[in-house]
Amino acid sequence: MRASTIFATVATAFTLTAASPSASRQSNTTLTNFLLVTTSQRSSTTESSQLTNASATSLFDPFNQESYYLRTISAGYGSLPRFNLTNGDLHTLAMGIEGVGEYVYNSTGKIEAGKEFVLSPSKEPAGNLALADGYLLTVSGEEEGWTICDGDLGQDVLYWKGNGTSCTPTYIHAVADAPY
Repeated sequence: MRASTIFATVATAFTLTAASPSASRQSNTTLTNFLLVTTSQRSSTTESSQLTNASATSLFDPFNQESYYLRTISAGYGSLPRFNLTNGDLHTLAMGIEGVGEYVYNSTGKIEAGKEFVLSPSKEPAGNLALADGYLLTVSGEEEGWTICDGDLGQDVLYWKGNGTSCTPTYIHAVADAPY
């Protein structure tokens, strides 16, 4: 067996183990190419379409600002961002303001209570995000605290511990495929 084949096999096995529910409780490894889905259900399923009250997420730039928010999106949306998790930060590749240039957008370092979840096109310091059990997005090890709140232009936007009257609790799962 060629060395490259052995390496690819080991790397694939590691990636699948890290993304499975039997993975370590808080994963600090680099996880790649997943979607983020909101759901009212904590436990994972083999198919994201089986998650209760599931919605995919997409990047949202309501006023041509530099950073993106993460909003929920229903079926039929043409393209969904794929994420990677490295060093406690989420990142994804996306077009810049008004579609000019392509940039890596990163979560904004430490996620704070009462704030919208923001992705910025600048390098950020180490963050406090992880995937519990290989699929559940946490902040500093906390699984509960993600909320969906009314945002700009009537969009449902993700907050960490949002406390407005419009906010509803949710979990965020890392999944391979859209839930519809």
